[in-house]
Amino acid sequence: SPRQLREICVLAMGEFGKIKLMYGPESDRPLAVKTLSKQYLLRRGDQACYMEERDALVANRGNRWIPQLEQALQDEEFLHLVMEYAPGGDLLGLLARQEHAVISEADARFYMAELIMALHTLHQTGFVHRDVKPGNVLIAADGHVKLADFGSCARMGPSGLVLSSVSVGTPDYVSPEVLRAQENAGGTSATYGCECDWWSVGVLLYECLYGDPPFAGDTLLDTYNRVMHHQRYLVFPDDEDVEVSDAAKDLIRRLLCDRETRIGLSGVEEIQQHPFFAGVNWEQLHTSR
Repeated sequence: SPRQLREICVLAMGEFGKIKLMYGPESDRPLAVKTLSKQYLLRRGDQACYMEERDALVANRGNRWIPQLEQALQDEEFLHLVMEYAPGGDLLGLLARQEHAVISEADARFYMAELIMALHTLHQTGFVHRDVKPGNVLIAADGHVKLADFGSCARMGPSGLVLSSVSVGTPDYVSPEVLRAQENAGGTSATYGCECDWWSVGVLLYECLYGDPPFAGDTLLDTYNRVMHHQRYLVFPDDEDVEVSDAAKDLIRRLLCDRETRIGLSGVEEIQQHPFFAGVNWEQLHTSR
């Protein structure tokens, strides 16, 4: 029962509800509990999003890259997702604690490689995340990545595509094809696949190395315009305090491009074989931990 959970503190708040740190009735093991307002979901027509989130978590039971769903509960007012807690915070907090809000290329390579593994395993279960951002890249007690927040995820069809015109994602990290699908509400060509998550990985890599997302504008419309005209707005600052390799810049360019030519469109192996990840033992990363 939700009433048996003991609240410690609020980890995050949003329009949807809260994420709380809680203890179970007979345990001192901390849990992350996402509480969603039924009234809000009904008002927004977002019941399907809750179902997709729950289904994605259930489909990924045993997936070490994703916080494990302990229980799905409800009471008169709220839905509760009781999940594994990641005590290391998130990538957003990690960046905020660094000088100039950047990390080394070696550290960025580590976190991006693990994020790619997390997304690949999610894609293998038939879901696309659609809201990859630093705040959703959690850090577990052992320092490894956990991909979180599946409130925007969608199930891919047999063709590996999503047909959707729903507004999803976070402006600085959303891909042009997702924005285009939203603009084409009701159109037959409003489709995209897991490559939209690879775009977000490119934004994260850029932010890890330069301190800011590449397309952040002064207003929401400005940001969307920069995303849609990414060829013009993707620039690499000439900063003496920041040294970024040619391999990193090349990977960013190949991720932040039109979906038809984006690296990863033909499979995750394209990304794994990029020179930026030279030295990463993907098989060991998959099997050890």
